[in-house]
Amino acid sequence: AALLGPALVPYDPLASNTDAALSPPSVRHWFGTDQLGRDVFSRVIVATQLDFFIAVTSVALVFVMGGLAGVAAGFFGGWTDRIVGRTADTIMAFPLFVLAMGIVAALGNTVQNIILATAIVNFPLYARVARAEANVRREVGFVLAARLSGNGELRILLTQILPNIMPIMIVQMSLTMGY
Repeated sequence: AALLGPALVPYDPLASNTDAALSPPSVRHWFGTDQLGRDVFSRVIVATQLDFFIAVTSVALVFVMGGLAGVAAGFFGGWTDRIVGRTADTIMAFPLFVLAMGIVAALGNTVQNIILATAIVNFPLYARVARAEANVRREVGFVLAARLSGNGELRILLTQILPNIMPIMIVQMSLTMGY
């Protein structure tokens, strides 16, 4: 329904008909109509498309932001780990819904800012999972073998650590989206 959106709806979701205002559910209007006579079913289906876009985009953004920050923190440790950890702790110190509302209020009520706010409030979850997985894998045999072969830290991170963490992060992403 979210992908096909406007092709499925029986009425224009923005067209008002004050004669049919606040009609109860019926054969013509499955969910009834609102105070301006707009078909609620049509509005729900069309709004689902935008909600789906916001959900997928925000999860993809936090997957990249949190994943890269967490991998860097877990692999390099030191000040990188402290900065990422304190950032995650700071975000978690606020009630997440209130923080998201504050970000959207400060930046403006746009779809892009809603996506950004949703990604920011989910950042600690992704960063901590990626950090833990990178921290475990930075001293395993295949990483040590790559180091002994003369590979640099960035190459080890890109060829050994990230490919082993990506499946775990994808599972985490699917759990966040509710699948």
